[in-house]
Amino acid sequence: MAVENPIDQREAQIESNQPVTSRRAPRFGFVGRSFSHTFETVIEHRDFRMLWLGMVLAMGGFQMQMVARGILVYEMTNDPFITGIVGMGFAPSLLIVSLYGGVLGDRMERRRLIQLSQAANGLLAGSVAILMFTGNLEWGHMLVVSILQGAMFALQMPARQAAIPSLVGKDQLPNAFALNAMAMSMMTLIAPALAGVLYEVIGPEWVYVIVSVVMLSAVLFTTLVPKMYPKIDTSKTSVVENIKAGFRYIGSNKLVLNLMIYGIVVALLSMPFRMLVQVYAKDVYGSEPSDVGMLLTALGLGGLVGSISIANLRKGHRRGWIVLGGALVAGISLGLIVAVPYYIAGVIGMVGMGLAEQARWALGQSVMMENTSDEYRARVMSVLMMTFGMLPLGMLPLGYAMKEFGARPSVAVVAAVLMGFAVLSMFFLPRIRRIE
Repeated sequence: MAVENPIDQREAQIESNQPVTSRRAPRFGFVGRSFSHTFETVIEHRDFRMLWLGMVLAMGGFQMQMVARGILVYEMTNDPFITGIVGMGFAPSLLIVSLYGGVLGDRMERRRLIQLSQAANGLLAGSVAILMFTGNLEWGHMLVVSILQGAMFALQMPARQAAIPSLVGKDQLPNAFALNAMAMSMMTLIAPALAGVLYEVIGPEWVYVIVSVVMLSAVLFTTLVPKMYPKIDTSKTSVVENIKAGFRYIGSNKLVLNLMIYGIVVALLSMPFRMLVQVYAKDVYGSEPSDVGMLLTALGLGGLVGSISIANLRKGHRRGWIVLGGALVAGISLGLIVAVPYYIAGVIGMVGMGLAEQARWALGQSVMMENTSDEYRARVMSVLMMTFGMLPLGMLPLGYAMKEFGARPSVAVVAAVLMGFAVLSMFFLPRIRRIE
């Protein structure tokens, strides 16, 4: 591997599961021990800490931008359909570019790829601010930016997730991936509310300036991470052949294949409701926009609690059952929302949905990376990332059904199918069930 001696030494230490740069948490009894255990990889590994802080900033800017974009496009067009099109503009490019992003993550120096995509996202946000300041912004510009940022996301995430195992010990992977999920949950709680307040106080132009600055700041933290080269040079093989090799690897690794199928099916059944929760809340609860915000906050709270819990898991904690239980918890949560047509039940159900999401996403991808060879990690993650690009496959049928048959009956069917799939998975996916 073409890296300098200090990095070779760092990776040798990681392979032996010895902490590279240790940082002891303050000794505050039980609180101190819990803090140290939960944030173990961030505390012990300086390089992972820099990568993690960069992701916190990048996701914070992304979440702020999503809220500001939705409000701004609706104000400009007064058209819910166009607002939805712009909001989901990232999905097609994410779906198309993900596989190429996986190939690049397995053949390029990963830090550079992450930095380039982070910088591009920051500059794209800045271009929207400039167009607003000059009075030239149209909703079509916002759609183009949404599409391009989806492509940058597809390039960045496989490389970032594939890089994590080279920065922490193998037994610490569940903690590292859980902390990544925790960062996303924290930003889901904080960034949208912050963006909404700033939008009213300083206006959308300055919100986009802040978003651009925050995203570009992420590049600075990533710069402090050593260069990360793939262990095997695949640059002499064509992109198409690399993609085919990735799919062949997934097909031959039965545990990864089972996790992949399980994760995609659960995502397509559970995530569309999250994207259409405002429709359900208005039809069933008669909710105001602020009430919808509280439901999404409950989702983020559940995700935060779930990611903290998963951060404390290690081998021997029957993690396979927890992964499989995620689908069941999601189905039961949806069932509660449907069966009890009161707002408080919706809040409780959304907390459950957030908890379940971490079992599927954070813990599932952690186990997947544990059981994937380094030269294929980015390509495996790129296939999993395609889930986000496939969201319209679940959203469009659910949206149509909610319009034609009503919100509660439509969601009830999804809840029943999700619970049924969860039970069948426990019987027919023994490889996942046996994960310790």
